[in-house]
Amino acid sequence: MRTRSLIGALVLGAAALATAGAASAEALSLVCRLQVTARGGHRSIGRRLDIDLGRKTVRISDDLGRGWVFKNEYPFVSADRGRILLESGGGKESDVDRVSGTYFFRNQADGVTMRGPCQKAAPARPRF
Repeated sequence: MRTRSLIGALVLGAAALATAGAASAEALSLVCRLQVTARGGHRSIGRRLDIDLGRKTVRISDDLGRGWVFKNEYPFVSADRGRILLESGGGKESDVDRVSGTYFFRNQADGVTMRGPCQKAAPARPRF
C-alpha cells in the first residue's frame, strides 16, 4: 500500500515537472530595433514582443526613448517553425521570421512600415 502511494506521488511529481517545462518553453520574448517609415519621414524605435505560443497571444510594448510602454495584447494568427504571423487583414500585416530573426509590420491605411532585427530577451516580470 505504501509503495503504491509512493509510486503515485513520483508519477504525479514527474508529470508536474514535465508540464512546467513545457509551459515555460512556450513563451518567447523578443526585443526588436525597428526602422519606422511613414509618410512624414522615418525614425527608430524599440518594440518588445512577448509571445505565448500555448495561449496563442502576443503582448506588444514600444520604447520611443522614454522606456517601455504597453501598447496592446491580442491573439495572433498562426505559428510554425519558420514564421509567427501576428496580424493579417484589415489593411494590417505583421510577422516574425523565425529563421532570420526579423520583425515586419505594415499598416496600409496610414502608410506605416516597420522592420528590423530581433533578439531573445528575458520574459517581462511584473514590477509588484
